[in-house]
Amino acid sequence: MRAVDAVAGWLGSMASEQLDRAVIAGLGGLHVEQPPVLDLSPVDIDRFWQESRVADPSPVRVDRSWDCFEGAGWHELDLVGESAGPGSHPGSRRLNAVAHIGPNGAASPIVVVLHGYAVPFSGYDRWLAWRMRKRGVHTVRIELPFHLRRAVPHQHSGDHFFSLDPAYTRAVVRQCVEDTAAVMAWAQREVTPAVRFLGTSLGGLVALLVTALLPVDHTLVAAPFCEPPVTFTEQRHGAMRRYTGMLGQAAGFWGRDRDSARDALSEALAPIVPRRLQPVTSPDRVTVIESLGDRIVGAPPMEELAAAWGCALWQYPHGHITLMNARGLPTRIVEHLSATASAAAPGGLALAG
Repeated sequence: MRAVDAVAGWLGSMASEQLDRAVIAGLGGLHVEQPPVLDLSPVDIDRFWQESRVADPSPVRVDRSWDCFEGAGWHELDLVGESAGPGSHPGSRRLNAVAHIGPNGAASPIVVVLHGYAVPFSGYDRWLAWRMRKRGVHTVRIELPFHLRRAVPHQHSGDHFFSLDPAYTRAVVRQCVEDTAAVMAWAQREVTPAVRFLGTSLGGLVALLVTALLPVDHTLVAAPFCEPPVTFTEQRHGAMRRYTGMLGQAAGFWGRDRDSARDALSEALAPIVPRRLQPVTSPDRVTVIESLGDRIVGAPPMEELAAAWGCALWQYPHGHITLMNARGLPTRIVEHLSATASAAAPGGLALAG
């Protein structure tokens, strides 16, 4: 039996790696901004977030509302609001989210679901949200800038989200965090103070930054994109490496070699590296799910984040994509975020760690 298990594990590892490679190849076809001038200047973490609208978010309103199939007392709401970030298309100026609110009101928590980078549709997030609603939990799905309904017209979901210029990438990620903080404020005011987050990959980065800056009831992130400087310089393959100029140890856009590029990005992107922040939310309210075979964002940054914050770490021997269907994991996620718990205590913006 041990031999059979070993073979099965090896085959599973190979399948995870190949699936991650296939996704990497697909990501290589997305448009990454390549401006003529790059700003690699170090950025002060505290000032960056104090100048944001995270602590004073834009108002969110219900654009449309209708009964939904969950049953009596359940309503689906289309949420909209103003948003500010790079780009000139409508999605860069308009926040979009979909909420499902049940009859339990403040007695049940609300889970904010944040999708991954370049998702062409939100099937996985919809499925997990539906499973949580079966347990009476309210849900909200946020559409991040440059994705889904907020994509640049006639282009792929995810096109133009990233740039070789760190200043641009910082601005887009800050927009994601501001939009999420705005939806969180709406949920706390209109539904319940117990706001929880479920973020996958890029959505995990956004959820972690909100969790660092504002007190939340609980946050669970799966394979989070939690250390952009490392992922950009260590985990890029094929077409994506050509985009970033990081071909082996050759000179690239960010430095003369991989190490110097990583060092430069570490300071230029410091405000969007959760590990660099001292979280307002208590560590016992944060859970990181690590994909040990992750070839897209890399596993070590997840371990370093969990160690820095002192939060729980669930480890699964899967790749970035196959983690989503790891045996028993969806049920564990749903049960974890559906459990009854007290709301987080009031607090303010975090300071740098």
